[in-house]
Parts: sequence; C-alpha cells; structure tokens
Amino acid sequence: MKLFYSNNSPYARKIRILIDEKKVAVTLEKVVLANKNCTIHEYNPLAKVPTLVVNDISIFDSPVIAEYVDHKSGPLYLIPSDFDKKILLKRWEAIADGLCDAAVAIMLEKRRPASQQNSDVFEKQMKKIRLSLKWLNREMEGKQYYLEDTFSYADIAVGSALGYVQLRYPEIDFKNEYLNLYDLYELLMQRPSFQTTVPEPYL
Repeated sequence: MKLFYSNNSPYARKIRILIDEKKVAVTLEKVVLANKNCTIHEYNPLAKVPTLVVNDISIFDSPVIAEYVDHKSGPLYLIPSDFDKKILLKRWEAIADGLCDAAVAIMLEKRRPASQQNSDVFEKQMKKIRLSLKWLNREMEGKQYYLEDTFSYADIAVGSALGYVQLRYPEIDFKNEYLNLYDLYELLMQRPSFQTTVPEPYL
C-alpha cells in the first residue's frame, strides 16, 4: 500500500495517524499539489490527498480510506462495527471535515490579491469554524475521549482538525474559549502518532 499525502493536510493527517496507531505497513509519499508535475493526477482524478493505492486500485477520500485501513489491519479496531456507534463517530468526522473545509476556504481566499478578496467569505467561513468548535466543545463536556471515553478514530478526526485550525488561526484562544477541546488536543498530543504528524508552521 502507498499513501500520497501533503504535510499540512488535516485530511491526510487523520490517515497518517490511523496508520501509525494500527501499525500498518504503508509506504508514505509526500506530494506538493501545487507542483504541475505532481504525480497525484495519475492516481486520483480529483488530485486530492490523501489517496491510498492498493494493488493498483486508488482509494479516496479520507473517510473511505480510514474505513479500509481500519478494517483491513484488524483489531484493535478504531472504528466500531456497531452501527449506532459508527454513526456517532461518522457524525463527528463530518463536523471535523467541515471545520477543515471552512479553514481551508479562508486560507485560499487570503491568498487572492487583496483587491479581489471577499469579506463575506471570511465572515461566513469563520462563523462555521466558531459554531463547529462550540458544538464539538459541548459534545466533549465531562469526557476524556469522545466515544465511550475510549480513544477512537473520532478523536483522530477531530484532533487533526484542531491541529490545523491552531496552525492557521493562532488567534483562537482554545484554552479560554474551548477548554474541553484544548484538553482533548493536549491529551492527543501525548501520543507519538500525533507528535510525528504535527503541521509545519512554515508551510
């Protein structure tokens, strides 16, 4: 198996952490999506990371890859087989991915020439970020981990999103505004899988 990823992609970070936690033998290939010669186009027509290649078959996107990796690597499973529990986990992953989508949208808008930037985009996407953080923070009330207080892929998904938001928007004061999420990320960052995949500020 080979995983194509980029350093700061929170979607790819989820899978890298999952691979590390499950001790799966996967070749990691870092790509730069902005590079015109990026080979990702050969494996994913959407040219997105993460993309997993297994026996010449490409698998995407991150929720699908996570299911594949967790199932194929065997126990201990980080995605529950119980349907109701899986839906709770997927619900959390959906919010985490939406949080990342909003953060990326602002970042891309900021890269446009100042005269072409749309303030409505900033306001709309930042509202999504704030509401998502508030919602997730409330969901973590009285918990150490999200799903039955046991480490799972739900924590990986949200942890990756939190790391990305902290990277792009350091002005957000998690400790004072979203203490439950702050505590969760501090706990997750004690794991080697999170430490070795932390986003790089200069990218």
